[in-house]
Amino acid sequence: MIRDLVTDGQAEIEADILVVGGGTVGLVVATQLAERGHSVVVMESGDLEQATDTHELNEVVQSRAIYSGATRGRFRCLGGTSTRWGGALIPFTVADCPPEQWPVPRMELERYIPILESLFGLTPGAYEGEAEFDGSTANFRVRLAKWPSFKKRNVATLFARQLRELPNLRVWINATATEFEVSKGELQLVTARSRDGAVLRVRARQVIIAAGAIETTRLLLLMDLQHGNTLFEPDRQLGRYFSDHLSVAVADVKPIDRSKLNVLVGFRFERNGSMRNVRFELTDDTTLRTSIPPCFAHVAFVQEQAEGFAALRDLFRRLQRRRLPDFALLLRLAVAAPWLARALWWRFVRRRLLYPADAKIQLHMVIEQCPRAENRIRLSATRRDAFGQPLAEIDWDVAPIDVQNLLRAVTAFEESWKRSSLAAVAQLQTYPAESLRQELTDGGGIYHPVGSARIARSARNGVVDAALRPFRIGNVSVVSTAVLPRSGGSNPTMMLLLFGLRCVDNVDVVLGKL
Repeated sequence: MIRDLVTDGQAEIEADILVVGGGTVGLVVATQLAERGHSVVVMESGDLEQATDTHELNEVVQSRAIYSGATRGRFRCLGGTSTRWGGALIPFTVADCPPEQWPVPRMELERYIPILESLFGLTPGAYEGEAEFDGSTANFRVRLAKWPSFKKRNVATLFARQLRELPNLRVWINATATEFEVSKGELQLVTARSRDGAVLRVRARQVIIAAGAIETTRLLLLMDLQHGNTLFEPDRQLGRYFSDHLSVAVADVKPIDRSKLNVLVGFRFERNGSMRNVRFELTDDTTLRTSIPPCFAHVAFVQEQAEGFAALRDLFRRLQRRRLPDFALLLRLAVAAPWLARALWWRFVRRRLLYPADAKIQLHMVIEQCPRAENRIRLSATRRDAFGQPLAEIDWDVAPIDVQNLLRAVTAFEESWKRSSLAAVAQLQTYPAESLRQELTDGGGIYHPVGSARIARSARNGVVDAALRPFRIGNVSVVSTAVLPRSGGSNPTMMLLLFGLRCVDNVDVVLGKL
């Protein structure tokens, strides 16, 4: 059942579980727990949809460099970022999860991969790809991310039946969490408010905060402030070590055999409508890991005049947001019919996404930003939101070491490419170091924020324990990329969802014992 705090007015509720945040992982966790028979309430700050690219409640104060992911790439609505999400799912490798930094063994998370694949309709199986690099010289290996079909990327659509039919699942939209009551080491009451003044109060035995990395961190900081800075501030960890992946186009890819290049590195279509794409990641045992952090490279094209592709992309994006195409889009598709015919042949015969003929092909390098304590999220001392609560202030920049790491990674990858069979298919023309330095410094991250509520073995080193619980609050779980200690060598969303499924098991066990 979905209810709107604006139209349905005041409410006081008791439940087994409160989930703060109805986005990508919040709805996964909420529906799974409700299907196990628990009474679940979801507080979602946004509406059913976010029509614009930014949301006024995502406003932040920026210090030092501009972190573009603070406003772009964040969506307050049912489904959250999954309403616009590209969809790449791939687990971190073993080497990306060193035991000294990850109190949860990767193998423990690995057992949730088949469950996750089933939920999102992904083809089961390995994420390793063809051995395009000679093993005797390679520092990189091919891996293949899995992308759900467009109709399964938006979790609000994916779980529409559960949201509509489960009697023990209540989702409140336009309900922004503003106050937290903690006593005796537990979160007793959470209050949410709508913009027109309606109030929702929820008492739950277990609370899961799944509001996205920046907002989750802000809510924990707000909770701390409302309790005299006694919950997190004594350990001086919450909000620190905020980091992101850094990404930049590093080279032009000059095809020798354009068709073969398209086959090798173009998006691949699975029979169930899901997709896969090639990326090149550091091998687990390469000595490069001692000199550069985890990273991955992928080949992409710049659309330029590719109107047919752009129209097709816009069609699928509208469907992902549960909107029908308008007349103007249908007209664009009609004009692009010749290219669409060729693209359909590639889609169903060669099972590849066809590169537009005039597209510029580039190599992109994505690299983990070095975590630094001075890169942090705090509460603004002067700026407040519409509910009178402090805005998040992001104090962040790209360090010289990050630039050095990128340049070393580009050099190493170029060398591996030259030694591989790909050298016969295309050549790399890398961009000048100074332009890479400038673009990386000004890039603003790529919307993969981590680290500001790190998982750790003790409060001296992090914010939550191996069960994702803050060290001083016993009935709260934090499910956000903020808990990841590092960005790793892959997109972080799959690790977030695996932690979410593990949280479902943990909360289910705890409630069974109460």
